[in-house]
Amino acid sequence: MHEIPRYTQLDRIREGKLKDFACSPILPSSAPWITSSVSRCTVLAYTTHADLRSFAGISLPTGYEGTPAAALPPLPDFKALKTIGSDGAWEESKVPGPSRFVRSLLNWHFYLPRAGALTPGVLDMWIRLASGECITQSALAYVAVSFPFNLHLFLAAPELRQLLESQQDPGETTEKQAQREELQEKNKQRAALLFPTVVMNLEAKTALPEEGVEWLAVRITSKQIKDGRFDLDMLIRDVEGEIVALSHHVAMILSVERNVGKRNFSGKAVL
Repeated sequence: MHEIPRYTQLDRIREGKLKDFACSPILPSSAPWITSSVSRCTVLAYTTHADLRSFAGISLPTGYEGTPAAALPPLPDFKALKTIGSDGAWEESKVPGPSRFVRSLLNWHFYLPRAGALTPGVLDMWIRLASGECITQSALAYVAVSFPFNLHLFLAAPELRQLLESQQDPGETTEKQAQREELQEKNKQRAALLFPTVVMNLEAKTALPEEGVEWLAVRITSKQIKDGRFDLDMLIRDVEGEIVALSHHVAMILSVERNVGKRNFSGKAVL
C-alpha cells in the first residue's frame, strides 16, 4: 500500500505558520493518532483516490453547461483585490472585530459581490489563501469547508435580506417591524453560532496544476435552512471556468459554546 501524501496546509498549521482551525485540537504527530482513554471519534471518512491526469474516457458537453446557472461570475480585477481588497464589483468579506471562534476564516481571503447576490439565494465568491500560497489539490477539502462570515445573508430569501438591511419605515405595520427586529437580533447572534458539518461529499472533477492556483471561484446554494439544520451545494471552478470540484454538505447551526465548553472525557472512547 502506497503512502498517501500528507496535507501540507495542516502541516503548516502544526508548525505555527498558519492560524489554527477554529477550536480544533491538534492531532498527535504519530500513529495510532489517538489516545484511547480520552479520544472520541467524531469524523468518519471514506476516500477513493485516482490519478485524474491519467483518465482518457469519453467527454461530451452537457445541457447544464449552456444554462445561466453554469456561467462563471464576472472576473474581478485580481490585482485590485490583492492590494486594496475591492474593485468595482467585488469586495473582501471582513470578520467584524476579533474573535477566537473564527480563526480558521483568517486563513482565507473571501471576495463577495458588492451589490449583493448576483442570483437570489446564491453566494458567488472568489477566494485565495491569506498566506499567499497557491491552492493545491490536497487543499480542496479545506476549500470546501471554508465560508465567509456573512454567508447567511446571501443564502437568505431576497425579501428577508432587504428587510434586514433596509431602514425602518415609519409607516410599516407592527408585524413587519417585529419581523425586522427578530431578523436583526438573529444577525447579531451570528458571531456566537457554529456550523458543524454532519456529512460532506467532495468529488474532484479536474486535477489542479502541480504548483496549484492562486484563485478559485466558488458558488454556494442552499435549498432549506430549518430547525437548526441546512444543506449546502458548492461548485468550485478555476479562473477559466473549468469545474475543479463539487461538494454537498449537511450541516447544523449550534451555539459556539458547544464547541468550546468543558467536556468530560473520563469515559471510554466512543465512535
